[in-house]
Amino acid sequence: MTRISLVLAVTAVLALAGQAQAGPDALGSDVWFLRDGQPVAAHRTAPGIPGLVRALLAGPTRRERGDGLRTAIPTGTALRDLTVAHRVVTVDLGARFTAGRDDASLRARVGQLVRTLRAVPGVVGVRVRIEGGVPVGLFPGYDLRTTVRAPAPDAHAPALRDVQQLLADLGFMAPTGVTGTPGDETSVAVLAFQKWSGEPRSGVLDARTTAAIAHATRPQPVLHRPGKRVEILLGRQVALAIVGNRVERVFHISSGSYGRTPSGQFRVYRKERMSWSVPFSTWMPFASYFVGGIAFHSYPSVPAYPASHGCVRMMARDAPLMYAFATYGTPVDVVRETLA
Repeated sequence: MTRISLVLAVTAVLALAGQAQAGPDALGSDVWFLRDGQPVAAHRTAPGIPGLVRALLAGPTRRERGDGLRTAIPTGTALRDLTVAHRVVTVDLGARFTAGRDDASLRARVGQLVRTLRAVPGVVGVRVRIEGGVPVGLFPGYDLRTTVRAPAPDAHAPALRDVQQLLADLGFMAPTGVTGTPGDETSVAVLAFQKWSGEPRSGVLDARTTAAIAHATRPQPVLHRPGKRVEILLGRQVALAIVGNRVERVFHISSGSYGRTPSGQFRVYRKERMSWSVPFSTWMPFASYFVGGIAFHSYPSVPAYPASHGCVRMMARDAPLMYAFATYGTPVDVVRETLA
């Protein structure tokens, strides 16, 4: 288990300390489950905020299950890390949190987590991340009657739709993502932009990142070669879909850890809509192989750093786009950059 660290400013310590306690480090609060699809609170006493999250992940007790309480959070979801800074709790969960997810299920499980943490006095926001990299979202407020709500907009900040349009114009997200509504599609586009531009890889659209997007120009390929091709930039952890030396899309990826993705010039030689990995006994949807057993493919966990056994992991939304783009014979240039 990763060490659970709490990084708190003095004011945040004071704000979070006034809790009902059954012992020196105990925190008494509610965790939120579901009954017939509706949120239901169950009281817990746990050792601090990490203990409260673990109590939520453990699910309802046998007695509570007998009373009809259920959870949308998959059994076995791990708490990898938890930090508190400026009264915002950042929870880093294992990939099982997103297992088999659909929009309704994801909203339900995020809702349980955010309700639980926002019930702790002094907590003003909750940030959810998967496997240390992929942001699910930042939730500053929560309406206990409905669903996660967005923070009040900054009167001096550009509208979210305008920022999304800039991200689409620059090639970091699809035009269909320009909705004016926050969500993981925007967070992943922001993360890809931060990777490209050298900003901290948070996936959070803060003032610094918003200003950088406003002044950005469309990315340029590292190499200059004719035709349609893909560049994988191992330093930045992005893949560029290029046509005629114009970058059409910038994708957030996670390549092989410890240099397992080889650099060089390759071509797509095999494609499988559902590819079975024999060594790792797992399905790899939308797989486009370009060297040996290494392919682009969809994967539930796509952190902001190299994490695979060699393949290029892509988000479930992005992998079909790369699968359609990288047809048989498409050149794939894997570049091992030296970043300043």
